[in-house]
Amino acid sequence: MRFKKIYIEITNACNLNCYFCSSAKRTKQFMSIAKFTHILDEIKPFCRYIYLHVLGEPLLHPSFEKLLATARQKGFYVNVTTNATLLSAHRNVIAKHVRQVNMSLHADLNGRFPDYLSDCLTNGDFLAEHGVYVSYRFWNHKQHRLDADSEQMLRQLLQHYHITAIDQKQQRLAERRYLHLEEQFTWPSMQLPLIAASGKCYGMRKQCAILCDGSVVPCCLDAQGECCLGNIYEESFAAILKKETVNDMVIGFQQGKLIAPLCQRCSYRTRFD
Repeated sequence: MRFKKIYIEITNACNLNCYFCSSAKRTKQFMSIAKFTHILDEIKPFCRYIYLHVLGEPLLHPSFEKLLATARQKGFYVNVTTNATLLSAHRNVIAKHVRQVNMSLHADLNGRFPDYLSDCLTNGDFLAEHGVYVSYRFWNHKQHRLDADSEQMLRQLLQHYHITAIDQKQQRLAERRYLHLEEQFTWPSMQLPLIAASGKCYGMRKQCAILCDGSVVPCCLDAQGECCLGNIYEESFAAILKKETVNDMVIGFQQGKLIAPLCQRCSYRTRFD
């Protein structure tokens, strides 16, 4: 298998509008079951782990259960990243088909969900008890600090699991339940200034992403498809991987060179240096 994971954006629509998110300039759409099935068939020789995420809230998809069942039937291990606001309505389906759920607890809720954290913990415990791995994500540290609301949420989460101290960014809370702390990042964009021409990344080496319009991009941070390498609806995934642009990008990363202009403007990538 070439890739450790492939991200599939089944929708770029979301029920929130978080200030830190790269709001999609692309037309909002939901991937059809037929197109999703086509993607799975194309990538199956290259990967077994899929992540339903780039932009958008995957639980909004009207055929969410059918998509999960299709992926499972085809032998994929499914991971879902969600803002968790719709989790209660889908937890039974997720418990049946999903390997891991990542809850983005740094979502900008604006008081719309008063029982949000309580529901997240209840659903997290339910899913873990049914064999699903759960990652509670606080990816909004700024210079290693959280804002007051996030700090309060984190204290409540730790109390729920009887944890008194955090000694690492990724910490086990209970069986199949984990806490993941990370700094807030800036989405790469061609509108940003050049950061570096040298460095490494896992894009097209261990991972890639497929947007809901079929665009194949190097990673899940290319939210606008600015580094499109081909379209999986128009050409085979195998053919896209054989392209000179893809080969040059992979060799560049191996040699510590950033070939794609978008990669030269990505600050998240510097974490791998």
